[in-house]
Amino acid sequence: MHNQYLLLIETATKACSVAMASADGSLLAHEYVENAEAGHASLIGPMGDRVIKQAGVQPTAVGVSAGPGSYTGLRIGSSYAKGLCFGYGIPLVSVSTLELIACMAKKEADTLAADRICPMIDARRMEVYMALFDRAAGRITGDRPFVVDEQAFADEMAEHKLLFCGNGMEKCRPLLSSLSSNALFASKPIEPDAAYMAPIVLKKLEEGNTEDIAYWQPHYLKEFHAVVGQNKVLNRQS
Repeated sequence: MHNQYLLLIETATKACSVAMASADGSLLAHEYVENAEAGHASLIGPMGDRVIKQAGVQPTAVGVSAGPGSYTGLRIGSSYAKGLCFGYGIPLVSVSTLELIACMAKKEADTLAADRICPMIDARRMEVYMALFDRAAGRITGDRPFVVDEQAFADEMAEHKLLFCGNGMEKCRPLLSSLSSNALFASKPIEPDAAYMAPIVLKKLEEGNTEDIAYWQPHYLKEFHAVVGQNKVLNRQS
């Protein structure tokens, strides 16, 4: 592990980031775009090139955010990661986007004395992608789509203080805060960032937990549905 250099890629939400880290987790280079919107495809390649050049080393493994999140963003990030792995002949490690957000929220969970961390990624309306983690970001439940309603997290909040975080947090805040005083909220929505991915990737590499580059796919969790604009429908019918 001494000469490991990790190229880390995050494209699961509106943010876009690439980082290079060494075997001790130290960042060698990092680029982050807070609001990439639909520009991941044009951003990710040049960002990766600049990070590799700035770090001055070749990657020995690639870590990529596996989702859940934006279908398009995940597809772009995974395709880029696979291409690098094939080109360099190096392993691919996938990281749950929700686990990454939970790791980024650990410090605030300690500050607020939260027992559980619940990262949320917006999935439209009152639905989110979520999972539960302990205060140290140890996994309690799997990633899943979840509808937030009046019964949401009732059992958990009866016994534990939950720190809600991620870009799905704000839309759920009014309802969840009305249900229990054990509903806590991060000081600001957390967008996943590749700069925090290294510890997860290093642990998986030590365990030999890598992906089959040819067949691995991101964890979309829900089937993708393309939306056709109304004007296009009208034009087709006319």
